[in-house]
Amino acid sequence: MQIKLLSILLLMSIGISSNTYSQKKNIVKILHTDVLYGRPDKGKNVKLLIGNVRLKHQNTLMYCDSAYHYSYKDSSYIEAFNNIHIIQNDSIHLYGDYLTYSGKEGIARVRDNVRIQKKDVTVLTEFLDYDRVNNFGYYFNGGEVLSGQNTLISDFGYYYPNLSEVHFKDSVVVHNPRYTIFSDTLKYHTVTEVASILGPTFIHSDNNLIYSENGAYDTMNDKAQLFKGETQSYVQGKENLLKGDTIYYNRREGLGEAYQNFELHDTTNNMIIAGDYGFYNELSQYALATKKAQLLQIYQNDTLYLHADTLQAIPLPEEQSRLVKAYYNVKFFRKDMQGRCDSMVYDMRDSTNTFYNTPVIWAQGNQMTAQTIKLYSRNNALYKAELNNSAFIVAPEDSLSFNQIKGRNMIGYIKNNQLYRIDVDGNGQTIYYPKDKEVVIGVNRAESSSLSIFLKDRKITGITLKTEPNGNLNPPYFLPDEDVKLKGFVWLESIRPKNRWDIFKHVEMPKLKALEDNFDDYQFGDTNN
Repeated sequence: MQIKLLSILLLMSIGISSNTYSQKKNIVKILHTDVLYGRPDKGKNVKLLIGNVRLKHQNTLMYCDSAYHYSYKDSSYIEAFNNIHIIQNDSIHLYGDYLTYSGKEGIARVRDNVRIQKKDVTVLTEFLDYDRVNNFGYYFNGGEVLSGQNTLISDFGYYYPNLSEVHFKDSVVVHNPRYTIFSDTLKYHTVTEVASILGPTFIHSDNNLIYSENGAYDTMNDKAQLFKGETQSYVQGKENLLKGDTIYYNRREGLGEAYQNFELHDTTNNMIIAGDYGFYNELSQYALATKKAQLLQIYQNDTLYLHADTLQAIPLPEEQSRLVKAYYNVKFFRKDMQGRCDSMVYDMRDSTNTFYNTPVIWAQGNQMTAQTIKLYSRNNALYKAELNNSAFIVAPEDSLSFNQIKGRNMIGYIKNNQLYRIDVDGNGQTIYYPKDKEVVIGVNRAESSSLSIFLKDRKITGITLKTEPNGNLNPPYFLPDEDVKLKGFVWLESIRPKNRWDIFKHVEMPKLKALEDNFDDYQFGDTNN
């Protein structure tokens, strides 16, 4: 019985002690005042403190010119005026002209000329509430933060000194001597000076514009990590636009590196380089794309889609231009032109595309092959095609018959997107099927070391044999294959890209190997071939 009574008394003692401590921890102590008055007119236990007022609540000191001190049974309430100075944990300084503070809530509401200072970080506002218990302050009617070279402004802001973070919301603006940031939502680390992008954000500088909805910008080192939000992040320069699901950008080095859905838009030359990985140096203007690499070249009324293992844009600084190189397994599609080759170079100086290593190009019903093919453009429209070394053009007359032109070199002339003339230089040979009112009347075979073919509406209208001509007209459909097919003839329709997505399909090409063998057998200068 005595033990039980002792236990009850002990528990009561602990409860009383705990309750007493709880009451004391909410009491704001008066450390000093020049003058102290009782103010019964304002209530019981209300004191007016005037002159060099100094108060303390736990680990927080408060200074002011004058204050009302309201004492309650278990807490205190302070209303202070002029030259407010609050010191939290010996490191955080809060200033203002008016303060209300509840010892029970632990929240200091400071108004007018408010300033929070911690080391080299300053928060300025007119309305600020500071939660002393959880150690953070928040403004809700506009404020700014000074940190390093950055001035950060927003409608709403939350400052967490222990975490060295400020969270900004609505109409966020960051001013820096090198750029300006406009954002919806931003988190800023005051030590690292890294801004975390949490909403639509634009970063403007003299050289470019960065947009992202998700990422981080290191304001001290000018480095960005940008991730995909609802839309892709991008870096827009004066002549180029870099996009990607993930972008790593170094402003000082001018280097942007993108993963997944990389795109580099050349707005001056109407060209896009894309891939699942790529990088671009805006200072040197060098670019590279791999992994489903694609070149989109925009013409007047169409777009050329080209795929290769690797794409490069190589600057030519002295001429203020660039070369674009595509190499290994090149395939391309345009509505009026498709092709395959081993490698391609686009020269921006004269708007020429050069296709290397047994290219095959299908255009306007013609299949063109050579060891090298070069296409010339002017005002985003093709006007000339050169087929160099072992040139061969095939155009089907029907499913079994083919018009053919063969020679060492050829030049095709194009107007209004129509091939209207072909000049053959060296070992020229032709097989074509002349018609009379759309009826084939024979098979014409002609040879000349140089010749010209004229076309209209994709049909041959005439041939001029210039040197050592030799030709004959035979009845149609009665000649053996060797007389209606020139040596080296290969019809490659099965490997032609039929749409823009076919350029990504892998197709075995044994016929191309046969075509290469035919080229090797071709003896230039031998008029018997």
